[in-house]
Amino acid sequence: MSHVKYPLAPIAGESLMGLVARVTAENGYPRTGTLLSEAGWVYDNKPTAATTNAEQLPALADILVVPYPQLLHHAHGPEGSAIIHWFGGRAWQSELRTTIRRYAPASLALSAHHRAIWQLASVPFCPETFQVLRSECHECGVTQRWRYANGIATCDQDVCSADLREGPAEFIPLEMRDNLGIYAGLFSHDSDVRTASRSQFPDPIARLEPHDIADLALKLSPWLNDQLRGKWLTNLDLTMAVISALHDAVTLLRQWPIVPAQLLPTPGEGDNWSNKLGHAVKQARIGRSSPRVKALFAMFLHGLQQEQPDLSQSPDLTDLPSADEGNDIIGLISAKSAVRVLRETDTIIAKLRAAGVFKLTDVRVHGVVRPFHDPEEIEELARTKPDRLPLTAVSQSTQLPRYAIAQLMQSGLLAPLTHPYWEARYGVRNTTTQAWAAFEAKIQAKADPAMIDGVPLQIAARAIGGRAKPWAGIFAWLLGPDGRFGLAPEATDLSHQILIPAELIDTLRMLENPLSGAHVEDELSGADASEILNLAAKQFLKFVATGLIRRHGKAYLAADVLQTAAEIIGSVEIGYRMGLPPQSAQKWARKVGLPTIHDAGYCRMSFAKITKQGAWSG
Repeated sequence: MSHVKYPLAPIAGESLMGLVARVTAENGYPRTGTLLSEAGWVYDNKPTAATTNAEQLPALADILVVPYPQLLHHAHGPEGSAIIHWFGGRAWQSELRTTIRRYAPASLALSAHHRAIWQLASVPFCPETFQVLRSECHECGVTQRWRYANGIATCDQDVCSADLREGPAEFIPLEMRDNLGIYAGLFSHDSDVRTASRSQFPDPIARLEPHDIADLALKLSPWLNDQLRGKWLTNLDLTMAVISALHDAVTLLRQWPIVPAQLLPTPGEGDNWSNKLGHAVKQARIGRSSPRVKALFAMFLHGLQQEQPDLSQSPDLTDLPSADEGNDIIGLISAKSAVRVLRETDTIIAKLRAAGVFKLTDVRVHGVVRPFHDPEEIEELARTKPDRLPLTAVSQSTQLPRYAIAQLMQSGLLAPLTHPYWEARYGVRNTTTQAWAAFEAKIQAKADPAMIDGVPLQIAARAIGGRAKPWAGIFAWLLGPDGRFGLAPEATDLSHQILIPAELIDTLRMLENPLSGAHVEDELSGADASEILNLAAKQFLKFVATGLIRRHGKAYLAADVLQTAAEIIGSVEIGYRMGLPPQSAQKWARKVGLPTIHDAGYCRMSFAKITKQGAWSG
């Protein structure tokens, strides 16, 4: 399966599996599992485990006919990561519900698409209609799951197929909606809404990341509603109590550092309140939360312990180390914390540290010298990680060779991720979805909307031979004052979307890279090697069998590929240079006796001699 017949565009704030479910229904598949299975996806009853895997997303983008960067914006990072990408922000992976499909009937009645925020366990309501989310069908009572979904507004059970828009659901009281709207806004798909929600809080709360503010509100909730103490907040029987506690938590955080009198928790009957609070203060720094969230929560508990509603009177615990040793020592973070923040393993961080990837400071702790990390460096890497876009993914989605994307990064046309962590960790150059979107926007802005005829760039570039194609030079020219091109709206990848006027193909052949540093690596993939040689895949493999191009594992030595490119010329390049179609170029080559090299192409040197002598006309 290459792609669906009737693609659909993602809706702002839509969940990725919601899009898959809509496409499933639009194209007549019985359920999402069928669509993904036919597309070759490994299916294990957790569809989100597949659709959030960044390595598989390019394939899904091809299937759904959605640009990869756009699809990535609706994905949420690899399964198993503690922090996930959330529309340019962040959320906790443990909050993501990956199998059960929650919904708000009133919201589905407004638009039958699945909102991504419905996937977060910590948001048990829809911020559009303030309706409490439900997961069971109102007719048959069966829990809705992604595996069987066909569309969004219909029960996934074939024997039922009830319209979920008609189901009942409880609405949140009007007096709670202001605070709860601010809380849900911390997870909005719109960065402006996240910023607006964040601005509703005073310092130091406003300095936290949006997902950390929500995390702090969750940590406060059990202490603001005695029904929740010692209980799982995901218990469906406690949903309204959780919603009420979240409202109160936002009230408290908006008035920080004062705890309103009506929100001061009271000990339950028989509670050893002082001991319970003392134990809670010690436990406050254990768990997934960021160090500042843990410290602010500990300040709140300390204030309760001292019966002091003004938390400004509590000691400033934000500078104390967390439970893992050295988390905040002298403004540094420990190796263990770096592992946690970057969501890596001890082994990987140790290897990268040994390779000199990080800024390190040796600190003596309990008589032992240990390496500590720069927190700004680690936090910046963690913030960027969800936005990382590997060179291989860009190549696959654009159908441009990998070395072309590398040239764009080397020349500065496409902003790369420059920290050594990225290439050392993933083995390829990387950019970001934001940088790629900016590059695509330049292409869209420069294209001539009136130009609807031309040669697709990928085909026009075959006129360039004898060397690696100067892709950085090509795009610099296209985006410069002399470049002229159109865009084919029906094409699905960039290399076929860009249309070059036939009369400018000779200009294309003369281009060079703008910087001498824009070169090919020492090793090339098979696709890149065959692209440089202008050979089809079968021709390339046949030529490789001669042993003239050496391999290193799955890669091919660039020196051999470039040497071969200097020796052979294909019929496509001959045709462009002589103004002939490829088949006519082949007939001409046979007519003049142009020697072939291993049936892969013709002798470039002989071609040069013949054309210089003018024999091409005879």
